[in-house]
Amino acid sequence: MPGFFQEHLRPLAGSAGLHVVLLAVLAGAALRWQSEQPPVELAIEGFVTELPPQKPAAARPVPSVPAPQPVEARQPPAPPAVEPPPDHRAEQAVAAERAAQAQREAEAQAARDREAQVAREQEAERARERDAQLAREREVADRAAAEKRRAEESERKRVEAAEAKRKAAEEEARKKAEAAEAKRQADAKAQAEREAAVRAEREAELQRLLAAEEEAAAFARSGVVDEYRQLLVQTIERNWIRPPSARAGLECTLYVTQAPGGTVIDVRLGSCNGDQAVKESITNAVFRASPLPPPRDPRAFQRRLEIVFRPKE
Repeated sequence: MPGFFQEHLRPLAGSAGLHVVLLAVLAGAALRWQSEQPPVELAIEGFVTELPPQKPAAARPVPSVPAPQPVEARQPPAPPAVEPPPDHRAEQAVAAERAAQAQREAEAQAARDREAQVAREQEAERARERDAQLAREREVADRAAAEKRRAEESERKRVEAAEAKRKAAEEEARKKAEAAEAKRQADAKAQAEREAAVRAEREAELQRLLAAEEEAAAFARSGVVDEYRQLLVQTIERNWIRPPSARAGLECTLYVTQAPGGTVIDVRLGSCNGDQAVKESITNAVFRASPLPPPRDPRAFQRRLEIVFRPKE
């Protein structure tokens, strides 16, 4: 509870102050209305009454005195007209509106204070989460560093053990070499014979390679490969839709990748003196020509082809 009052002290104080101001405004309006009422004049009515005649003294004749005439009663003046009190409802409405406006401002301020408090609490929560994340990262880093140190220590021990083993092996090899020197001298002749056999086998392999190369050269000279390339160029040219921008002397190098059976997998353009429309039309022609025709001799088939495309004028 103390925490609640501390957090909401400003909103509560503002609300209480607003109510006090509202009561003071209403009390001042009531006092002003009472003080402005005009005083009411009271009219007092008066009447003159006749006195009874006195008896004459004995033995003295009193001359007759005419009886007094009655005094006419004066009519009291009419009281002045009392003006109605001025209408203070407009002022009261203005005062009430000001009080309501002050109440709304106080409530808005209280809402802003609450939002600020919530924002501070959220920021504090985010700060706690960041601190926790940093702590977790430091813990992970410490574990990684410890693991690295253990790995380095293990590697150092392994290297030391391997070095000791190597030295022991070298020593053992040296001893065996001294013991086997005589045997090596005895086996030198057999080793020379084996080496001669290996050289003879290598020479035979070289002769086979040379024969295969000669056969490939003869195959190339036979014109089968050139015939296959010309067949491919003709097939591509038949599927080529010549764009209007194609000019005379067009020459483009094509790098075509085909699967067994002639299906075109990929087409790349090398040097080409045509514009973009021409290049795209040639690439599309290769794909339209798929599958490409097979060569007359299956040995001429190549997965990767380099074709120079020079269409006829």
